[in-house]
Amino acid sequence: MREDTALSLKKIVDNGETVSEQQVKDMLNQSDLIEKLLTPPKRKPDTFVGVRAYEWRLLELSEIPFVDKLTQVQEWVDLLLEKTFIGDAFSLTGNRTGVLACHNAMISTILLKVSPKKKEHIDAGIRWILEYQQVERNQACRWDGGDLYTKYGGCMKAVPCFYGVVKSMIALTAYKRVFGPSDSLHDKLKNGLDYILKHKLFQRLSSNKPIEPSIIQNFYPYTYKTNVIELLSLMKDNDLLEHDHCQEALNLLKDKQQTDGFWQADLFFMKSAWIPFDPPGERGEWITHVVKRLGL
Repeated sequence: MREDTALSLKKIVDNGETVSEQQVKDMLNQSDLIEKLLTPPKRKPDTFVGVRAYEWRLLELSEIPFVDKLTQVQEWVDLLLEKTFIGDAFSLTGNRTGVLACHNAMISTILLKVSPKKKEHIDAGIRWILEYQQVERNQACRWDGGDLYTKYGGCMKAVPCFYGVVKSMIALTAYKRVFGPSDSLHDKLKNGLDYILKHKLFQRLSSNKPIEPSIIQNFYPYTYKTNVIELLSLMKDNDLLEHDHCQEALNLLKDKQQTDGFWQADLFFMKSAWIPFDPPGERGEWITHVVKRLGL
């Protein structure tokens, strides 16, 4: 089976090799995966679910180098901002009430990866994380939007939503890489990473069992949910992969390697809008590349 040119391009970039502008253009245009990803979602972006569908597609596209050069990607970024930017955060409902920690962080990360010139918008999303994202238990949050405390179980209760913490630390890591650190960013990122490490990346503090079943299942790219692959990648990006509390997650991932040396996706989410990079249950070319970058 021929390797998709988008994956070939990612391997070139991840390996630190040079690639010409014409090569980039050709590889993006020849990718069957990118063609599928650029097919507009079925749901129109006039509802929460419809806007989220465009967010999902941009999350997936942002995993591929140089997609920022595609006109349609920038058009979708502009659409996402039109629907979600409320001045001091991102909200899929377009208002303060609807701000959710994971989505604010993920949209910030999308912009950092495919549209970093939109720094005013990025700074707003990052400021929200620095000011309002809890990274420890029993912390007060002063944000006045109601969904943050009630929707999907609540992002900011006595125990902060783990996904919100993880996605916010990914956004801060991306911001540090693009624009450099600040004292406030450094402190929030350190505290958030420490909180994740307390959980050994994926475990409940009370029982040492997985926070939820999908956190130890393989999937790539990632939605609002996270898994050990994304968590270990976050640790690698912050030079923490050698930390003792990463070892159990690494062992879990090692144990999932197939006899042919590859890893495979166990599942994918949001089937109405999500395009799988690797079909679940089959040899995973994409997921294997990502896992091998962790040194496995």
